[in-house]
Amino acid sequence: MKLQSLNYTRQQNVNTEHGNSKGKNPSFRGNPLVGFATFIENNGFLGEFLSIDTFGMMAPRTGQGYLRNREELGHLNYKAGREELVREVLSGPAFFYVPLTVMTGIGLLRGKVAKVQANVLDSFKPIMQKTTASIKDAAAIKKDFVKNLTQEAFQGYDKEKGLVDELSDLMLKNIEKTEPAKKLRAKATEVITKLNKANGKYLDNASTIKAGGREHNVNSLFKDMSNYLDDFTKKASKTSDDKETFVDKFHKKAKQLRYATNIIAVGALSAFLCIIPKLYQTGDKFPGVDGLNTGEDPNAVNTAGTKQQDNAEVKGAE
Repeated sequence: MKLQSLNYTRQQNVNTEHGNSKGKNPSFRGNPLVGFATFIENNGFLGEFLSIDTFGMMAPRTGQGYLRNREELGHLNYKAGREELVREVLSGPAFFYVPLTVMTGIGLLRGKVAKVQANVLDSFKPIMQKTTASIKDAAAIKKDFVKNLTQEAFQGYDKEKGLVDELSDLMLKNIEKTEPAKKLRAKATEVITKLNKANGKYLDNASTIKAGGREHNVNSLFKDMSNYLDDFTKKASKTSDDKETFVDKFHKKAKQLRYATNIIAVGALSAFLCIIPKLYQTGDKFPGVDGLNTGEDPNAVNTAGTKQQDNAEVKGAE
């Protein structure tokens, strides 16, 4: 019997051509799952936590509350559902919203730089030290900062260099607040993703920019740059120090403010966690018993049971 050789090469070429034709017309645009994954990627641990907490805990527990004793009541258990919803909203997301509230408040009182992490401040400092513009010239400082950041971040990027200029323009618009910040960040995510993929950089997380010796998510970077440069230029306009001295002083005070903000945020969150048990007692009667016609008061049953147990213990002691 004669065995014919299989033409693997032909089959591979066919598959490759077929795969390439698919790649030319991706069908992911508008896919809600892709949008959800992008949200998680762009918002880091916050996005992951809120997504898991919302869809893995908050929604199922709230749904269970509304459905509790539905047949006995003849309608949804609105009291139980409402209690579950309030408790879940206040307890889980509070791990982020309480610190964010503290940071926002301190940012209004002491400056937006309180919202910038200490390690991000450390990465911004060498970039600011390279600027050549006068610290009194806010517009020139911002433009110089963006130029230095992009020059450092995109060394070795040989393809799609026009996207670097587009990203720089988006950074300046974000800093100057000439367009809605959310729109600019969404566009920046799209641009940096294209740029990284074209150059084979950060393929596991294509919305990454490395600058000042640290990797930044482009969304976070845009927020941090805006807060940082707002405070820097505002305080620089009032200083009598030379540039080098002012940069050192500004970063030292900014880091101290950030550390103090962290301590206050942890204290506020700890205090809030002490209140959470109270959220489980929003009424005198647990709404889960609504619809259960036992003919007896659950509290009376518990009281009677306790008295019988106490009498039994006394007799046993005698």
